[in-house]
Amino acid sequence: MTTTISFAAEGWQRMPDLLESNGGMICFSTGEDIVVAGGTNWENDSKRWLAKRWRFDAKANLWKPLPSLDAPLAYAACGGHFTAGGSDGERSSDAILEWKTESLPRQLARLPQPVTLAGAAFADSRLFVIGGAGDIANFSTVVARCFEWRGGAKEAQLLMDYPAGPTALVAVAAAKARVFAFTGATWDAATQQVVNRDAAFAFDPATRTWKPICPYPFAARGVTAVALNEKQVFLAGGFKSAKEGFTDESFIYDIASDRFEPCVRLPIRGMVHLVKTREWLWALGGEDRQKHRSAACWRIRLAELSR
Repeated sequence: MTTTISFAAEGWQRMPDLLESNGGMICFSTGEDIVVAGGTNWENDSKRWLAKRWRFDAKANLWKPLPSLDAPLAYAACGGHFTAGGSDGERSSDAILEWKTESLPRQLARLPQPVTLAGAAFADSRLFVIGGAGDIANFSTVVARCFEWRGGAKEAQLLMDYPAGPTALVAVAAAKARVFAFTGATWDAATQQVVNRDAAFAFDPATRTWKPICPYPFAARGVTAVALNEKQVFLAGGFKSAKEGFTDESFIYDIASDRFEPCVRLPIRGMVHLVKTREWLWALGGEDRQKHRSAACWRIRLAELSR
């Protein structure tokens, strides 16, 4: 399998590959183990929508298959052990699901509308869902709507619209009692093109208001964000432009100073999936070039990122 490997992968350790290449998957950690479900890949120039599940057994240092989903699911907004929306390749979902390791996901509630390619974060027993699109095959359906779901509720509630406007593939993380949203892409009706953004905002659940923060160092979509602690958010990868392609650049966003500082680059250029376990940050699979997905898995110690 061909993957664009970065020469600036200092600190990253190569781990056993996924059992098949994957992008747009659901992934979460349980202790030092990781569960991966759904997603997409390509075969003979045809996009495949996946329903398989796997678990990385940290003690055995290998991936083990789990029972498959009832149907394919990809591009769901993930926050903690919960997801919202997503697509099976034909239609978008409005389901809010709770994910566990050994059992299949359980639907807990619904969004007011189907959405895919959204961003999400879980904080203070609430799932926050930002942006996305109504139709995976039609980027002009991108929305600015945001939702909040509280445990026990049967339906998510509508929040104030995302102030950057309609945005999909936004990078979202929660820290210090706020939800942070970075980058993403919108649809330019005049040029009929997808346009990347560098916009960044913070949402305060207490006041239910958005506040602009320092823009990302460049416009991109498919950047991935994960809170390292209550002071720092790690952001990495994504797609910059047709000319520049995918990137391996990463940054630490310092919440107190509202600044981005360059950090260790990813081991590959692409829209990777980042998962934090107790001691490690993992970079899993993802889209590393057009019509291609990676199966590569890497990890780096959290201490090497936040020092």
